[in-house]
Amino acid sequence: MIHEVTSNLPKFKSLRFTQGLNIVLADRTDKSAQTDTRNGSGKSSLIEILHYLLGGKADTKSMFRQPPLDAHWFAMVFDLAGRRVRVQRDGATPGKVTVTTFTEDGAIEDEETISNEQWKRRLAAGVFGLTEEGDWAPSFRSCISYFMRRQSAGGFQTPTKHFSQQMTWDTQVNLSFLLGLDVELPRAWQRLRERERQMDTLRKAAQGGALGDIVGNSGELASELAGAEDELNRLTASVADFTVIPTYTAVEAEVTRLSQRIRALNNQIISDREYLAQLENNLDEVQTTRPTGLAELYAAAEVQLPEVALAAYHDVQAFHDSIITNRRQYLAAEIRRITTDLTTNTTERDRLAEQRSDGLRLLASGGAAETLLELQRDVAKRQVRVEQLRQRYENAVALESQQGELRLERQTLAANLTRDLAERQYVLRPVFIIFERLSQRLYADQQHGRLVINATDNGPEISATIPRGRSKGITNMQVYCFDLDLITLWSRKGLGPGFLVHDSHLFDGVDERQRASALQLGAEYAETEGFQYIVTLNSDETPKELPDGRSIEDFVLPERLTDHGEDGGLFGLRF
Repeated sequence: MIHEVTSNLPKFKSLRFTQGLNIVLADRTDKSAQTDTRNGSGKSSLIEILHYLLGGKADTKSMFRQPPLDAHWFAMVFDLAGRRVRVQRDGATPGKVTVTTFTEDGAIEDEETISNEQWKRRLAAGVFGLTEEGDWAPSFRSCISYFMRRQSAGGFQTPTKHFSQQMTWDTQVNLSFLLGLDVELPRAWQRLRERERQMDTLRKAAQGGALGDIVGNSGELASELAGAEDELNRLTASVADFTVIPTYTAVEAEVTRLSQRIRALNNQIISDREYLAQLENNLDEVQTTRPTGLAELYAAAEVQLPEVALAAYHDVQAFHDSIITNRRQYLAAEIRRITTDLTTNTTERDRLAEQRSDGLRLLASGGAAETLLELQRDVAKRQVRVEQLRQRYENAVALESQQGELRLERQTLAANLTRDLAERQYVLRPVFIIFERLSQRLYADQQHGRLVINATDNGPEISATIPRGRSKGITNMQVYCFDLDLITLWSRKGLGPGFLVHDSHLFDGVDERQRASALQLGAEYAETEGFQYIVTLNSDETPKELPDGRSIEDFVLPERLTDHGEDGGLFGLRF
C-alpha cells in the first residue's frame, strides 16, 4: 500500500493514506470565483506523480522537468515486497532515483541512488515477480498502468487498454500475465506478426516494388530460368567447339582477294568466249567464200574477152586470193590465242576457287581470338543472368513456402491457445466470477456482465462487457469492474502493487446510485481482500454516504484539495 506522497515544494499538500478506501476530495468553496475550476486542483496530477515515482518516463516535455517543478523533488513511501521503502525523484536528475529501505521499527536500513532502469527492474521483481526481459515480454510499466489509469493516456476508453494507442501484442502479453495465462503464446503470436509483416513487405516489393528484380512469381521464374539455362548451355557448347585461328584476319583478307580475282577471271573468260565465238564465225565465212572469175562471167554471158583483158584479170584474181588467205591465217591465229587464254584463265580460276574453298573451310571451322573472347564475355553475362534468375526463383519459392508456413503456424497457435484456455479453466474461474459478481452488484436490475477470453487466429481476445442499460457511464463501469477484478486476483496471490488508484474521470457520466455502489464495492473488497483503494473525487459529485449507511467523510483524507486561490491545489501553486 501507499503510505505517503510528499514533496519539498513549499506549499505542496502532502497526502497520507491508510488501508482500505481513501478518497482524495476536491472541494468547491464559497469563495471560488466563476473562473476557478477543480480541473486544476491536482487530482489527476496525483496519479502522474505516482507514475513518475514508479519508473515512468520523464522526457523533456514532462511537467516534472518544467518550471517551477523541475527544481523540486517528489517522494512516496509505500510497501514493496513486504518492506517499507521510500522513493524520491527530482526533475534535475530524472534518470536517477533515491531508494530508502526501512526496518520494521521505522529506522533506515539502507539508502542508495540508482538509475530509473534499475528501479523499474526492482519494481518488476518486487511487485509482480517479473524477472524475464527481452522482446515482447511482460513489463512492469505496462502492468502497473492497469492499477492506476490515466485519463490523459485514454486509459478509460476500454477495459483492456490502459493507453489508447496500446499495441495488440502489449495488451495480449501483459493481460495474459495479469490474468494467469500462458505468456509465451501471445509472445509467439507477436513474433509471427513480425515475420508476417516482413513477408508482406517482400510480397508487395515483389509485385513491382523496390524488390521487383529480386523476388517474383515462382511459376513465371521457373519458365524464364529454363529458357535462360538452355541458351547458356548452347552458347557454352559453341565456345567449347570453337577453334582459334591465329592468322584469322590474314586468311579472311586472302579469301576476299581470291574472290575478287576469281570474279575478274570469270568476267575475262566470258568476254573471251564471246570473242572466240565471233572469230570462229568469221573464219567459217572466209573459208566458205569462193571468188568468181571474170572469164567465167563472160563465158556465162557468151562473150569472148580479148587476151589483154584476161592477163589483167589474172593479176587481180591472184591479189584477191592472197587477201583471203591472210584473213584465214589471222583468224586462225586469233582463235588459237583466245583458246589458249581461255584454257589458262579457266585453269587459274579453278585453282583460285579451290584455294578460296580451303580458306572458307578454315574460317568456318573457327574464328579469331577476338571473336572467342566476345563469345566468352557473352557466356559470362548469361551465366550472371542465369544465376540472378535462379536466386530470384529460390527467393520466390522461399517466400511462397514461408507464407504457407506462417498460415499453418497461425492455425497451430490458435489451436494451442484453445487448448491452453481449456486447461486453465481452474485459473480463470475466479477471474470470471469476480467480474460477474461486481457487475451484478452495480446493476442488480440488469443482466450480469461478463469477462470473456476467446482464442482467435490473432491471439487471445479479452473483453469485459456489461449489457448496456440507461447509464451513460456503462463503459467506465466496465473499466471499474475489470480493474477491481485484477487487484483482487493479485491480492489473493499475496503479490501485486497492493493498491488500486482511480481518477475522478472514471465516474464521469455515472449516475449517483452507481457511483455510491462503486465506492462501497471498492471499500468492501479493499477490506476483505486486503488492498488499498484510492479514489479522487469532486465534492459536488460525491454521495454523502454509502448504500450501507456509512458516511463518505469516514474515507476522505484530511488534506483536502480546493479550487480556491493560487495555493488550493495539490502543488500549492498554479502553473
